[in-house]
Amino acid sequence: MIIWIASYPKSGNTWVRSFLSSYVYTKGEKFNFSHLDQIRAFPSDPEINFLRERYGKYKFTHMAENWNNFQRNIINQKKFTFLKTHNALINVKNYSFTNLKNTIGLIYVIRDPRDVAISYSSHLNVDLKEITNHMINPNLVEKTPDNLDRTLITSWSNHYNSWKNLPLKKIIVKYEDLIDKPEETFLEIIKYLNRIINLETDLELIKKSIDNVNFNNLKNLEKIHGFSENKSLDKNNKFFNEGKKEQWKKKLPQNLRNIIEKNFKNEMTEIKYLS
Repeated sequence: MIIWIASYPKSGNTWVRSFLSSYVYTKGEKFNFSHLDQIRAFPSDPEINFLRERYGKYKFTHMAENWNNFQRNIINQKKFTFLKTHNALINVKNYSFTNLKNTIGLIYVIRDPRDVAISYSSHLNVDLKEITNHMINPNLVEKTPDNLDRTLITSWSNHYNSWKNLPLKKIIVKYEDLIDKPEETFLEIIKYLNRIINLETDLELIKKSIDNVNFNNLKNLEKIHGFSENKSLDKNNKFFNEGKKEQWKKKLPQNLRNIIEKNFKNEMTEIKYLS
């Protein structure tokens, strides 16, 4: 069964994934990016390559038709497996991204969309106006380097609402809480996993894993070794860039801030990004 680590891009997904790789699989060993192989992205190269071989320049409906089979192959009788995704929980031609036969849990990571815009803009090396248009686009699709469809992201609000409504026990984690109170927030994640898969709660291991994957460590690892999951075409753009909150107050122009707050007012109010 799958435990999803889901988020809109540039919202802290890789940070949570790194922590869980350290806590669950390497038990606090010195962290390196190879540990992330324990929790891979979905869809990823195996799925993309399968579709290329079968269909050539495949359509997104081909991806959707195979979501369930891909996930069943990954599960392969395992008690549980973590998968990272930026895909929204949507239906395409009556094919659901996932279902309760495949899924046992959800860790959803959310970040103030005004800060997402800053980070996403830097990541893709596009200006803030373009990234704001991306974030309000209900048909936003992440592409492969050869321009094939990989992930249906949709708008920031659609993405959040799609996963929020998954009818099972879930935990929604705010990126800002990971910064402000990491031990308390990561402890809540482990307590949640304890409830669904009986994962042991070890306070010392939580602290050690947090130290292993703090943002500066991840940033330094990328500086020294690079990070294969950084898909930016500009080699100067780092995946682990700032890792801060409320950058939007200085970096996001008022007109773009207004667009984001208008389009996402209900969700931002619900999550207390707006009062």
